[in-house]
Amino acid sequence: MEIYENKKEKLNKLVSKYLDGGAVLAFSGGVDSSLILKLASMYRKKENDIVAIIYKTETTPSGDLENAQDLAKEMKVKLYEADISVFDNEAILDNPIDRCYHCKNFLFEEAFKLKDKLGYRYVLDGSNLDDYKVFRPGLKALNDKGVVSLLKEAGFTKQMVRDYAKELGISVYKRPSSPCLATRFPYNSRINTKMLDAIDRGEFLIKNLGIKNVRIRLYGDNTRIEVERDDFPIIMENLDQITRELKELGFTYINLDLEGYRSGSMDEVLKDNDKVRLNPWLAQ
Repeated sequence: MEIYENKKEKLNKLVSKYLDGGAVLAFSGGVDSSLILKLASMYRKKENDIVAIIYKTETTPSGDLENAQDLAKEMKVKLYEADISVFDNEAILDNPIDRCYHCKNFLFEEAFKLKDKLGYRYVLDGSNLDDYKVFRPGLKALNDKGVVSLLKEAGFTKQMVRDYAKELGISVYKRPSSPCLATRFPYNSRINTKMLDAIDRGEFLIKNLGIKNVRIRLYGDNTRIEVERDDFPIIMENLDQITRELKELGFTYINLDLEGYRSGSMDEVLKDNDKVRLNPWLAQ
């Protein structure tokens, strides 16, 4: 408990420090960036010491924008909405194993443009310490560009983020992760942009059955559904409805992954040396 309290104090001081001169926060509306936004709204000296930016792309899951808008309004922080077509970048559309690097590099250009336009000093994001322990090549892009990850710097794990967010009364403290829809396609296969909306709507349909974590992964005509194993009974009870509605959305062969939901399951086919090469923190 003492270690946690010390890290909270360190994070609070870091937020205050990086508000000096103004900061732009890359904001998704998830619990990580919401914690930073909440603290910034508490420790700012002037209203515009902190602003937020959200990227509106073809791969943004539905509901993320409205959620971010509500949170920014609640915390009285100005939210800039950057409407970007990530598929203008062929390196993203072709979905190589370092797609996330190219995507983050591409998207964060908007945050730095906004920083320069406003005359601010820093661009912040919500990456936490646990993010550096899994395959996230986008982190290298953030590091290369000079993005400041306050949660990582303060030594905050995901659980610490959720605990502190709960203490501060942040409504999304239990919100599941909501990664971009490009993560639903296998590496080194061109992303089927026509199916992005179907995947988003399909996951929404399954969530409406009372399932929090769901991923629909697409391999050509084959669809792999991931949910927590404890939620398998819900899937089995609603098989006919799920199958019918997913077929109506354009899915052909529909399969349930017996291993259950796990974050980053597409990474399981990657070689360890490739992971370390693209995410050097994994070697530490």
